[in-house]
Amino acid sequence: MKLLALETVFMIVVVTSVLLLIHTTTKRSLVVSILCIIFGTCMYASPFVVMKLVIQIKSVEFMPFTLSLASFLNGVCWTSYGFLPFDINLLVPNGLGTLFGLAQLVLYTCYFKSTSNKDARAEVELPV
Repeated sequence: MKLLALETVFMIVVVTSVLLLIHTTTKRSLVVSILCIIFGTCMYASPFVVMKLVIQIKSVEFMPFTLSLASFLNGVCWTSYGFLPFDINLLVPNGLGTLFGLAQLVLYTCYFKSTSNKDARAEVELPV
């Protein structure tokens, strides 16, 4: 809950600062687009923590394939869309997201065989 409040306050400060301190639409767009590029790249780079763990323990137990695939496909779609009007603000974070997603998929294929296939149902104890 504290994180949500902090994010809300941050957004209010950004919006207020941009509206009050920057007077032209071009400069406002530049400031907001730089912030969006930074945060979009951070969003795509966040799985690097899990990727480090995968390399350390040599197992993809904590990195789901579907999430990695979805991240890659999302990056591909938005990067493709960024080429249509050639919008650098779409291309930079989503192009990086495509590369980060591809890195996750490559890492998954490298360590998939070393992950033991446990039967999840065997770990659940049901009352008799």
